[in-house]
Amino acid sequence: MKTNFFEQISTFAFEGNMLLNIHNDNKGQLTVSVVLRNGEISATAGNTLPPMTIGGTATELDEGFFTELATPVKQTIGLVNNLETYQKELEKAKNKNTANSKKVKTADEAGEDNDSDEANDLFAQQADDKQAKAEKKRFFDEAMERAKELAKQMKYTEALAQLPDPTDYPEQVETLNKRRKEIQAGKETYDKLTQQFND
Repeated sequence: MKTNFFEQISTFAFEGNMLLNIHNDNKGQLTVSVVLRNGEISATAGNTLPPMTIGGTATELDEGFFTELATPVKQTIGLVNNLETYQKELEKAKNKNTANSKKVKTADEAGEDNDSDEANDLFAQQADDKQAKAEKKRFFDEAMERAKELAKQMKYTEALAQLPDPTDYPEQVETLNKRRKEIQAGKETYDKLTQQFND
């Protein structure tokens, strides 16, 4: 049997990872969650994008999956590209600002002022690190909260898709694995109850 599934996916022309999560219920309904991730984006910026979710029977998805997915994927790719461009421009601005601050310093001011400027740069770097860590923590907390809320609504597949990638948060691997197991256990229980109810 020949399919053109991967040919269709390649028409989206995205860079990075496309994560597909397919849930099949006992009524013949499939729910497909699609998440785009790009390694070029900082660990926090691109991981807050919600999954694109499409549902229907296998026949309906065969007929309309790529049509339904085309517009959200293009919008997401545009957003991801904008994030990449923004991050590159931000980095250029930081580098330019650093270079300009070094040029402003004259040879006459190089004496004792040099020590205070180095101290100021050190504190500025620490402030940037603190801000980046705070932003990363905020994105982690938001993703964990979204996963928790989705699990409460018994949308276990979507909740699993919302969990942050453990490679982006190595210090939170234990927490992520625990939450993943909890959601997976809830999903399995829900699936068993649904199966029993339908039998």
